[in-house]
Amino acid sequence: MSRLVLAGGNVWDADGRTFAPGVDVLCEGAKTLGVGRGLAAEGARTIDCRGMYILPGLIDCHVHLSSDGDPGWAAGIATDPGPSQAWKIAENARRTVEAGITTVRDLGAPNQLNIHLARAIASGRLNGPTVIAAGMGVTMTGGHGHGFLAREADGPDEVRKAVREQLRAGATAIKLFASGGVMTPGVDPRSPSFTEAEMAAGVEEAHKAFRVVAAHAQAAEGVKNAIRAGVDSIEHGVWLDEEAIALMAERGTYLVPTLTAPHHIAHGGAEAGIPGYMVEKAWQVLDDHLASYRAALNAGVRVAMGTDQGTPLSRPGDNAQEVLRMAANGLSNASAIMAATGWAAALLHEPAGQLEAGLRADAIVLRTNPLDDLEALARPTKFELIVARGEIVRRPPLEE
Repeated sequence: MSRLVLAGGNVWDADGRTFAPGVDVLCEGAKTLGVGRGLAAEGARTIDCRGMYILPGLIDCHVHLSSDGDPGWAAGIATDPGPSQAWKIAENARRTVEAGITTVRDLGAPNQLNIHLARAIASGRLNGPTVIAAGMGVTMTGGHGHGFLAREADGPDEVRKAVREQLRAGATAIKLFASGGVMTPGVDPRSPSFTEAEMAAGVEEAHKAFRVVAAHAQAAEGVKNAIRAGVDSIEHGVWLDEEAIALMAERGTYLVPTLTAPHHIAHGGAEAGIPGYMVEKAWQVLDDHLASYRAALNAGVRVAMGTDQGTPLSRPGDNAQEVLRMAANGLSNASAIMAATGWAAALLHEPAGQLEAGLRADAIVLRTNPLDDLEALARPTKFELIVARGEIVRRPPLEE
């Protein structure tokens, strides 16, 4: 089993939310074997990291790797041949991991491509992040995501069956739709969709199988239905009223705000080729989305980083811009790093997100301190190297 030592760097200490100087990280195979001083190992490949900053690999809790951020992705799925979709998802996975995103949760792909991608990466056939794959989402008839990301279902029993279908296919996460959204024509993001009873049936099936459940939830009533049903995370959370925020804080429900997605759609606009109905709805949600995020932070709601990568202009490899937006709207730099590492791993129940013996050997090595320069996370040219599952994925060029 191959060994790798990242020697003498400033290593992220999640408890202190700072960097400990002069520390080695020893990786064996896909796991971290030890973190400490003097960990030189016979036969190991040793990388001198003195003066550099070593973070756990970043985690994006909400992506759609089947899309490269093309404004016409949703409409084009029906006509894009299967082999073309497969090539795209493989390329998008490579671009994502080469930007330091070493774990993702993919919350919906046509033809359950994300499940097949997860298996190909795990087997070593493709280069990409560790993928927790939801297969297809589950939505009501005519609900958000129907026709390109989700399987339609109505009533608790049918929702239960739809979740079981995703589990049978190999899904390692489940996504339910609790409200309308921006990208589906004719669907209002302010409208709730699944009832609490429908949501609860899906959550029960997922939790029986030890799967984490994400709820696409923008409308206030949809958010509350999802929380009361027992979901693990609210995705987007555009209209969070006081009751919803209190429920989230009380029950430990995570918010994955995905601030990047509506920002790109609204500001990219029709000039970028984004359909007009999406642009109109993105402007409708933008200010309230930020206000809800800030209110949730002030109330102590748990947060984790997620981009909704794959929505228009949200490109694979640009994921870390979400960390910057989370910081610009209320988190400290240290907390924003935690949202993309330890807190994200806790939501997903993944053995990652920290540099610690026994966890997955995922790391990024930066030339500058991200506590002082958080934007370095969004500039892979500032990286010395990226490690995923104990293997060096890429050493980015020195040039800007």
